[in-house]
Amino acid sequence: MIRYALAFLAILLTGLPGASRAETPPGPAKVVVGTYVNQITGVNLRDNQVNVDFYVWFRWDDDSLNPLETFELMNGRIESRTPTPVRKLKDTNYGQARVQAVLNQPWDVSRFPLDTQTIRLVIEDSDQTAEYVVYVPDTDNSTVDPDVDVSGYTLINNGATISAHRYRTNYGDITLPKNHESVYSRYTHAITLERPDSVYYIKTFSTIFISSLVAFLAFLVKPVDLDPRFGLGIGALFAVVACYFVIASDLPRSSGFTLSDRVNLASMGMIFLSLMQSAVSLMIYERNAAKALILDRWSLVIFPVAYALLCVWLTTV
Repeated sequence: MIRYALAFLAILLTGLPGASRAETPPGPAKVVVGTYVNQITGVNLRDNQVNVDFYVWFRWDDDSLNPLETFELMNGRIESRTPTPVRKLKDTNYGQARVQAVLNQPWDVSRFPLDTQTIRLVIEDSDQTAEYVVYVPDTDNSTVDPDVDVSGYTLINNGATISAHRYRTNYGDITLPKNHESVYSRYTHAITLERPDSVYYIKTFSTIFISSLVAFLAFLVKPVDLDPRFGLGIGALFAVVACYFVIASDLPRSSGFTLSDRVNLASMGMIFLSLMQSAVSLMIYERNAAKALILDRWSLVIFPVAYALLCVWLTTV
């Protein structure tokens, strides 16, 4: 009898609401984020910085949140922030701000002056982790103003994405484990720029190219005319070195070789070889003037062609 009573009681308890399953905890609040870029100015390759003027907006349902006040720019500093009052769009909260910021931008100058750059606006919530707040990109409305003009570049692409960024630190909070990790939802608006054509390439290296060709004109001078024969090459070498320092002054310090470095070194190398050729031609001239003149004529063709092919190869690899 007791056994039947217990079985009946178990059936009753199983049928009670919530008795068969635990309550499902609520998920993180979703916040829609979007940006509209008004201006991109002050592109500074040497200092890895760029100035950006943009609008940022948020849409969210949870009235306990205000992402317009808690967002922060992760890869730069905000110079000014002009928010508008939060208002309701039907049942959704909406807030917007105009932001002027200086971004710390790691430029990729390995292909300078044929470089392609990507400027990124990186935004996170400074108050809530991804456990409580998750960003959703407003991809339909996040874009760049058509009037944005970045000197020397053309805008080829832009788009907004969301990622989870992990911080492996407890920020000095001794109540948390030493290897504590926190994850924040990260919004990124990437803007890709590229050089529109080869005009900037030619302008950057024009002095170097002309100086190198002037050095090769020494092959038209008799080897025994030492001043013009060697003076052309030495003068061209100093001109290329001066151009190298001028170009390097506009670029950040780098441990690798950029396209600019390779073209400069190739030019200095070819001019040095032309000086060596002049020395060899002088030695031959003292024994056989005809052979020296033949060597100079061949060099007058081989050196410019080899130099042009070398520059093309360095530019295309």
